[in-house]
Amino acid sequence: MEKNENTLISSKQKKAVKVVEKLLSAMHNEIKELNELKDIESNLETIQKKTERISKICIVLQNSLDLKHGGEVASNLNHLYQHIRFSVARVTDDNDFSYLKSAENVTAELTDGWSKISTAAA
Repeated sequence: MEKNENTLISSKQKKAVKVVEKLLSAMHNEIKELNELKDIESNLETIQKKTERISKICIVLQNSLDLKHGGEVASNLNHLYQHIRFSVARVTDDNDFSYLKSAENVTAELTDGWSKISTAAA
């Protein structure tokens, strides 16, 4: 079997790109839905579940970063994930939804970018 020298990324890397894309898309949808649940008292359980899920996704994504070798891109992604976690923590800790729109915008941009990467890698 001849090795294709034109292959830019391995099938394992392609799968990893798909996983990141799915995680970002799920997180973006959770943030959009959370942003609509302003009434804390009547939506407390749902808000807690969504904030926990968003935080877990962020942690997984942060842990996947190679901060030692990833350079500025990895560092910037880490900061964006920290911002998202901070925004979600404000909801549960202080009933403050004011940062969620920013987190929603960040996840929209990240999701769009990874979707383009995923399409190019296919």
